[in-house]
Amino acid sequence: MIKIKIMNPTIGRNRPTFNPLLRVKDKLKDYSIDITESDDFDFLFVGMDDFIDKKKSLQESVDWGLENLSKITGDYFLFDGSDSTSLMGAYEVFEQSDAIYLMKNQKFKTREEYKTPYAFNKYFFGSGSDLDLSYDISEKMWDRIKFTHINLCYWNDYSNMQTINNNKQIDLCAIFQDNHPYNEDHGVRNDVYYNNHRKGLSDKIQPLKNKYNMLTEKMPFHDYVNNLWDSKILLSPFGMGELCFRDLEAMSFGTVILKPSHKKVDTLPNIMMDGETFISCEYDWADLVEKIDYILGNFAHINEKINHNIRNLFNNNCTNEKLCRYYYDLFSKLDNVAIS
Repeated sequence: MIKIKIMNPTIGRNRPTFNPLLRVKDKLKDYSIDITESDDFDFLFVGMDDFIDKKKSLQESVDWGLENLSKITGDYFLFDGSDSTSLMGAYEVFEQSDAIYLMKNQKFKTREEYKTPYAFNKYFFGSGSDLDLSYDISEKMWDRIKFTHINLCYWNDYSNMQTINNNKQIDLCAIFQDNHPYNEDHGVRNDVYYNNHRKGLSDKIQPLKNKYNMLTEKMPFHDYVNNLWDSKILLSPFGMGELCFRDLEAMSFGTVILKPSHKKVDTLPNIMMDGETFISCEYDWADLVEKIDYILGNFAHINEKINHNIRNLFNNNCTNEKLCRYYYDLFSKLDNVAIS
């Protein structure tokens, strides 16, 4: 039996990072993994709130994180529970630490992608910020960056999927925040980059209100999901990361997702496949009208195909059994670890 202790599992970002593992705590025992609160453990799982502090400058955060990790005796994994492919603040600590693995919810498909500098290391933010970051990752280090197998698919229960509505009355559901309040990461303002993308979509759809039956105003959640079920298309801009709760809600209520491409993104489980589980468009919304008309003009076929594919992928891959098996296999591949 492998004994795992989770460091500070209820603070900050650590809570959503580790909640899915804690929910399957009993089932993990069937896979020879025991999550313990005892100091008698084999491996320590360290969440980002214990090695990244975005209120400090990047260098101060790295120094702070390394100081915290230096106090650990024993083997440990680092968990970056952020929603994007960005390695900001995590990789700097990882490469200077004794961590066995850096666990990521999602990352680029290749290490070469990280060589291009982007604002906050988020490709969808573009470049030109005071914190453009890139990483030249060796093959050896790349092999030590593993998936958490915990992304938004595990944060809520999306298994209660509604019957597909084949007689939808609303063309577009375009309800999203496009004015993020002032926010900084490591002393550099980042809300501007978030808002530029989303405001770009808001500006793009304004002149389309006479062309399409469209929802844009916020409403109580119960009303929102009822209208989502009656909508043909959900417009889903990126946020601070690529995958968002809106995508999972659309899946649950049987609405075709139209959002920027995920072709650079790798995650596990991965239910976002361009052209298969959602319809992709350009990040700057240049082809938005073209894609909307394509969906509406072929709606019966696309509605059936997209909803079938995304639900099938979700039901087959986002299971507690797959999560437990993933960690069993991860430990099984480590040297000097006996797991039955």
